[in-house]
Amino acid sequence: MHKVLIIGMDGGTWTVLQPALERGYMPFLKTLADSGASGVLKSTIPAITPAAWGSFQTGMNPGDNGVFDFYRWDKNRKTHHVVSSRDLALTIWDMAGRQGKKVGLLNVPMTYPPKPVNGYMITGIMTPSLDSPFTYPAGLGQELLSAVPAYQLVNREEAAAGSPHENFEDYVKQMASIAQTRAQAARFLLGKEAFDLCMVHFMTSDVLQHPLFCYLDESHPLYDAQKHRYILEHFYRPLDQALHNVYQAFSENSPDDCTTFVISDHGFQSHYKRFNLGLWCYRQGYLKLNTRAAKTPIIKKITRALRIGKLLGLILPSKTIADMERSLRLDIGLYDWNHSRVFCQGTSGEAFIYLLEGKTQQQKTTAEEIAQKLSVLKDPHSGESIIERIYHKEELYHGRYLEQMPDLIVIPAAGYSLGSLFQEDSELCHTVNPREDIHMGKHHPDGILIAAGPLIEPQKDIEARLLDITPTILFGLGIPIRNDSDGQVLTNLFTEKFRSRRAVRFFDYESQQPASPDNDSVYSSADEKEIEKRLEDLGYL
Repeated sequence: MHKVLIIGMDGGTWTVLQPALERGYMPFLKTLADSGASGVLKSTIPAITPAAWGSFQTGMNPGDNGVFDFYRWDKNRKTHHVVSSRDLALTIWDMAGRQGKKVGLLNVPMTYPPKPVNGYMITGIMTPSLDSPFTYPAGLGQELLSAVPAYQLVNREEAAAGSPHENFEDYVKQMASIAQTRAQAARFLLGKEAFDLCMVHFMTSDVLQHPLFCYLDESHPLYDAQKHRYILEHFYRPLDQALHNVYQAFSENSPDDCTTFVISDHGFQSHYKRFNLGLWCYRQGYLKLNTRAAKTPIIKKITRALRIGKLLGLILPSKTIADMERSLRLDIGLYDWNHSRVFCQGTSGEAFIYLLEGKTQQQKTTAEEIAQKLSVLKDPHSGESIIERIYHKEELYHGRYLEQMPDLIVIPAAGYSLGSLFQEDSELCHTVNPREDIHMGKHHPDGILIAAGPLIEPQKDIEARLLDITPTILFGLGIPIRNDSDGQVLTNLFTEKFRSRRAVRFFDYESQQPASPDNDSVYSSADEKEIEKRLEDLGYL
């Protein structure tokens, strides 16, 4: 295996793609799946974008690469920063480049700010704007925008005005247009030179599925067969053509020796209820508020006016009003850190709990109390269990950054999500409403894997982990794998002839480039605000 193309399909899930393949909407992807190996690719826990794509690129669990969410919270300083590429350990691009392999990256998450590589890099979702230095080498950005003027970062506000449900057709078509533009950018990049390893990432599959998954799940009460067909015809068919265009552009330089991987960071499922874990922690007495902030008259007057002001209610979404209230209160310190036993954080439907008490035994007691209470927590309306499982960090993570990881990782039951931001007057558990919430779909741990090429053994129903992809690709390219990799080589993907003549080799990369996340962000405060705005706009916060 001398040339590898990786196509990232964010949020790709067989529950959507299998019907699309069977009904003829995605002939290229079907050809790849039928001719190669395909199956389920297990995500990280939790199954969220930064943890998943960070672990994929390093082959290391979040405890060893330092990335588990969009934010890194500092328990000592009580501050948070947006994560970046600087937080990751040695990546597949670094290891391949050191072995003389030419690499090309387009729109891959967790690559901003761009690092020097043996090739070219165009950064992905965490890029503040196209005015930022978003490419390596630096001049590549202007070349790209000259060659593909329509190139953009995926912003929901750029996609269609208003709600994806109110402007359904425009939204679907604009998502398809962004995917097609991404393929044009890929052709530009692939025209620079022949790459040994290239990854092109498509974000729009995730951005579309979050608000519109109710139309893709036949069991959902809002399911609409006509809208399902429309999405397949006007998004997944053009997406398939975009994937094909990328494949053709890459294989032009290696027609007989191209191995293609199509992977996703997680799958998808329907989303029905939200549970506010931050509010629950407050009501249970684990989280204390700054009484000065809560009682400040001007804050009370402003928040009350925002709540009952009919004019604001007509022109601003309730979430925007809540954010305004929250920011006003945070300015003077919402939480009483001296008396709070925990802090709750999380952006993508799962929640992380930090234990704040000073003594180990106190923390252990609090952790046991919370785990016991959450394990029996029921939906007040349906009586269903809200929590699937509570993990202690040591059950999921290991490595140099274990101490920086949250102490408890709370995974909601199917159909539920967890909110962590405290809102005192909100409902503890509420039904997701498409008029107010763009999350009709949420992440599922089962993503997709397709591998095809002359060295791949055709097979179905394989099971693998996202962590395994980097060591597997390095093995195929003949590159040593880091000796402390958490991922394993999927040797069964390859033909017996190929396996018999290539041994798995390991190398100690540690002394050459240790990961070094610190407490300071690489982003300016303005950049962080821009990133937060985009992540919220896309439905990730």
